[in-house]
Amino acid sequence: MRDLPPRPVTVLVAGDDDREVTQKLLRELTTAGYELRWVASPEEAARAPYAIVSTRALGELAELRHDALHDGLTGLPNRALFLDRLELSLKRSRRQGGEFCCAVLFCDLDRFKLVNDSLGHIVGDRLLMAVAKRIEGALRPGDTVARHGGDEFTLLLEDIGDVRGATIVADRVQESLAAPFHLDNRELYVSASIGIALVTPERAPEDVVRDADVAMYRAKAKGGATHAVFDEAMHARVMQRLELETGLRHALDRAQLRVLYQPVIETATGQIAGFEALCRWTDATGTAIEPREFVPIADETGLILPLGRFVLGEACRQLAIWRRHPRGQHISVSVNVSQRQLADPGFVDLVTGALADARLDPRGLRLEVAESSMMDDPDAARRVLGRLFDEHSVAARIDDFGLGASSVRQLHRFPGDAVKLDRTFVVPMLEDEGALDIVKAIVALAHNLGMEVIAEGVETQAHLDRLKLLGCEYAQGFFIAGPLDAGAATALLERGTADAMT
Repeated sequence: MRDLPPRPVTVLVAGDDDREVTQKLLRELTTAGYELRWVASPEEAARAPYAIVSTRALGELAELRHDALHDGLTGLPNRALFLDRLELSLKRSRRQGGEFCCAVLFCDLDRFKLVNDSLGHIVGDRLLMAVAKRIEGALRPGDTVARHGGDEFTLLLEDIGDVRGATIVADRVQESLAAPFHLDNRELYVSASIGIALVTPERAPEDVVRDADVAMYRAKAKGGATHAVFDEAMHARVMQRLELETGLRHALDRAQLRVLYQPVIETATGQIAGFEALCRWTDATGTAIEPREFVPIADETGLILPLGRFVLGEACRQLAIWRRHPRGQHISVSVNVSQRQLADPGFVDLVTGALADARLDPRGLRLEVAESSMMDDPDAARRVLGRLFDEHSVAARIDDFGLGASSVRQLHRFPGDAVKLDRTFVVPMLEDEGALDIVKAIVALAHNLGMEVIAEGVETQAHLDRLKLLGCEYAQGFFIAGPLDAGAATALLERGTADAMT
């Protein structure tokens, strides 16, 4: 549409203009975001700079206005209307005074993606409509529920003065969702993570919704099917996390990341068998950021893909150098990969490309996959790792074994050559009979399946001696050596054994 008039447009309810032309104009104005002001007489229209005159289009205008403010699937108010009602509630409270005026609940359905992925979006949409009706039924008269988007709903609770009133409604919403939903002869169960933000009159509507959203993620982190109440500490954590994400993006661009190598030895001889490549980050201020802080953020945001590409490339280049060393011809380097990396369609090409660039024998590279990551989609992970093993001779290892819930069947089908025994069991095994029994069982299970065992968390000579007696082939830990830069790792390789073994 060309030469649109300035906002607002005044609509006069009067005679019958060409309906088709008028309706087209109104659609274009609405789509363009113009506010339509209504008047009922020519006198009022005359005082307005721009007017559209049509009686028959009135019904369609009302429909357009309704559609612009309501969700097309559930019929609930949409985000725009919700924010408008929240703003009205805030204005009313500013006039009346009081510490809190209302509460906003941010409701996200747990694992709803699984419904869409397994049963299709049509069933998913029908389930959303049914959920919307149940939530509506759980609210008090005068409260508002809106569809925020996707499987998210926002609730405005009027005249709420304390946390207890809001949590009562949140519990009622949870109870309303507890009974199964029956769709196409299927019984579906739904739960929700709910964030609660109490609203003070001076707040901006968008900030209130953001706070409730932050609290919702806290509820989801607790396992879902519960609620959490926003506090300033949550906001501080979110801001810190955001700063960490921004810093990590800069670190990838500014070469602030480096790869260190922690040695793995043969328990029988003490000889260096290989290294695990570990990413470390020192920010622009010289502060070392712990992997447990930045790796989960990288995985959530997708930064794990460029991060993983960097580590893989560095590890392959370094291993190619070591393999030309007289004492490094048979060593291996393991690189950690996440489920998100395995799900990347270009992952196999990434690995083979890194091997080709480094001119590295693929039999020297090992990919370590956490047991918990394997359980997210074991078949898909096994297909990717199996292809790398069968077609390119790149073997895999199960990392942190014993912390997940792998079945023996999944372990038997795993396309790898070793499991890494988690330090949670290794460190206490000298004093804790239960931990020792778990270590014995895992070693026996791995051996029965034709796999070797690498024990992490070796902190004393006594640990190493016990592992040797149990038949554990390899060991890794600070008693042997911590993560080393390439130069220090090369010096260790030239000696042939770790300092602790000499």
